[in-house]
Amino acid sequence: MAGIMRIEDWHKPESFLASAEAVVTTNVLGPIRLIAAFIQHLQTQPDATIVTVSSGLAFAPLKVTPSYNASKAAIHMLSESIRLQLADTTVKVVELEPPAVRTSLLPGQENSEYAMPLDEFVAEVVALLESQPDAKEIQVERVKFLRYGEARGDYDQVVETLNASEPHGKWFRPAPAAGGSLTGRWSRHDVGKTVKRHLRVVVEKQRAG
Repeated sequence: MAGIMRIEDWHKPESFLASAEAVVTTNVLGPIRLIAAFIQHLQTQPDATIVTVSSGLAFAPLKVTPSYNASKAAIHMLSESIRLQLADTTVKVVELEPPAVRTSLLPGQENSEYAMPLDEFVAEVVALLESQPDAKEIQVERVKFLRYGEARGDYDQVVETLNASEPHGKWFRPAPAAGGSLTGRWSRHDVGKTVKRHLRVVVEKQRAG
């Protein structure tokens, strides 16, 4: 239960409404409907697990993907809520919280230096599932910067750092064609260095404080 991600401009309804409806339908109603289809069967099993997929963006918003952020925040709270309801059953609820990963969630993300390599993400997740069988949330190290900003007290810095690089909004821009006109092609920004620079500033401030 992963979902779709869309870049949106919320200044005018025509530039976000259809996208927002699609994101909410897929990312929120999709998992709800899937759980509804299997929940009775799962409760008859001696040991069952529902794995939901939220995101680091459920805890720190990327400004160019409002609906995606909101949908993943909804999945986080849904996971928390149904875990409480199903506590008297054999069904566990585990929430997977990925950072940006090199997948085709957005065009070009598979090659982004900002995103975590997919094989590394999968390996770390599998290792966590094996070593933490009772974990309620599965978090690779990379996502903890976003996940715990509020708890650490540096939420504003986390949001600023995330959006200063705008990984999904600035990874790509139209590449000039011959003669200077813009085509539909996209060129990638080297935002990995930008993010690392901002992260170093945050860490240094934490150490100094």
